Amino acid sequence: MIIINHNVSLNFLSPILITLLLIIGVGCSANKNNTAEITVNNEPALKGPYEIAAEKNQPSVIHYQQPDDSLRFINEPIFKFNHTVYRYILSPLAIGYEKIVPTPINTGIGNFFYNLREPLYAVNHLLQGEFTKSGHSLARAVINSTVGLLGIFDAANGLMEIERNKTKFGDTLESYGVGQGAYLVLPLLGPSDLRDTASLTFNYFAHPLNFINDEEVAAQLLLVDGIQAQIPILSKYPVVLADVENPYEFVRNLYMQNALRDGQARRNEIFKTEKQKQQSEKSVQHNNTTVE
Repeated sequence: MIIINHNVSLNFLSPILITLLLIIGVGCSANKNNTAEITVNNEPALKGPYEIAAEKNQPSVIHYQQPDDSLRFINEPIFKFNHTVYRYILSPLAIGYEKIVPTPINTGIGNFFYNLREPLYAVNHLLQGEFTKSGHSLARAVINSTVGLLGIFDAANGLMEIERNKTKFGDTLESYGVGQGAYLVLPLLGPSDLRDTASLTFNYFAHPLNFINDEEVAAQLLLVDGIQAQIPILSKYPVVLADVENPYEFVRNLYMQNALRDGQARRNEIFKTEKQKQQSEKSVQHNNTTVE
């Protein structure tokens, strides 16, 4: 637990962040080889609906179920507000941030906040019945908080090959059969759904930063965490939507399709046979040795 004196003033955050950046600047060269994450999957790719239709000589027009957008009368005005703020304020700031801040420093800051979320990953893995992954998340938190200098460096992965395994409360709810629910646009936070909104609420109140003594510093760090995590998305937002005729429906469909894809990937992982899992692990180890 981090203990911070109640007498800390509102301006205490600035020295914290300045010190954090200085530490990263001194040590960033030691972490260059650990910043890349390699994901290898040699399993055959799933065929899409058009490929299946072509093989069966069926018409190429595939019907997709319309997303549950029963709250559109609320969502659309919020989306228009977000769209304006993103395009004219947050996206330019995100683009400027990526140009000014060196990649190793940005990686170190991201690692710092990821390390703070490792206990949340551990709790959710535990609730999902994934005891090994839960233990790995706890081990990562301990190793990176010590050897990794408060999580600035991913020592757990670099030294012991314990990879980050992100999960959230929404995944936990899904594992118990809770559906997505209606599509929902949140002010500034963007596209979501009823299940993920519950996940955001859980993650906010269960975040380790809420348990430090200085509530003002905790609130500011939570804000920085949220903004830093969204920078890659915000920086590409104007380009992605440049030629889109209906931005609201485009973002909605993209979000819902990604959620369905991620959910299917998790289900495929759960229902893999033991033989498939062993083959997958062997292929990853083989490719890692080839890359090295």
